Amino acid sequence: MKKILFILIIAVIALAMTNPNEADYREHVRQKEGLAGTIDMAVTYLFSSAKKGGIQRENFIIASRFHRGGDGVLPRQNLAWGIAQQFIDIKD
Repeated sequence: MKKILFILIIAVIALAMTNPNEADYREHVRQKEGLAGTIDMAVTYLFSSAKKGGIQRENFIIASRFHRGGDGVLPRQNLAWGIAQQFIDIKD
């Protein structure tokens, strides 16, 4: 039982250390969508009234949810989940 608990604790620590941030997500969008993704992020930044910029992150320690809008002109749109430096795109 102690081994299983130890393995779970190590897994949670590893996931928490590899939890992606906003910069990681922006780079993911640039690589995936190229120029169109970069322009989309710039336009989102211009219309957003948040201090952080257009893309925002909700941190859940071992995973993060990325979204844009919801704070002004733009309606909130969930974009992706990030876990272990990987991204899972959300289709609304």
